[in-house]
Amino acid sequence: MKKAILAIALFLGVSQAQAFQAPAWACSLAFKGEASGVKIILGDYQFNGKGELACISPTGQKAQYPVTVTMAAKPLSAQIALGKMELRGQAVEFSLANLNPEDILGTYYVAQGQAAVLGGVGVITATKVGLPQLALQVSLQFARGLGFNLGLNKMVIALDETTEAPAPN
Repeated sequence: MKKAILAIALFLGVSQAQAFQAPAWACSLAFKGEASGVKIILGDYQFNGKGELACISPTGQKAQYPVTVTMAAKPLSAQIALGKMELRGQAVEFSLANLNPEDILGTYYVAQGQAAVLGGVGVITATKVGLPQLALQVSLQFARGLGFNLGLNKMVIALDETTEAPAPN
């Protein structure tokens, strides 16, 4: 009888440990999409893409999500951009005071620059602040097309409802 109670207690303890939510997550975001438009402080320049967000906690918990990534600034904002580029990139994100990796989804404010004449590169730094959360993201992209983009923007990372999520680890 004591062994059965011990086995049940151990099982419940393991279940509780797996349900633990970590206070920090490190994530990577692989994405691809297209940026296009004309904007010299006034105008419209947008990025629309899809990707996969993969996260791990210090306790070894893992999560993966298919996501959409969109960027668009207000029609009058600090941005100079012209052209059409296909961007493929990888971002690394560190997030503190988040109990769930889903908290990483949402709105970020970014400073970015990309340039391409047939081929090129780009970089994005993004921050998301919301009590008590703090997230920082740095991204490197490879660009194809013709254009440039330099400025401040707003980025939204959301679950991609059109793609099935992978099985949990």
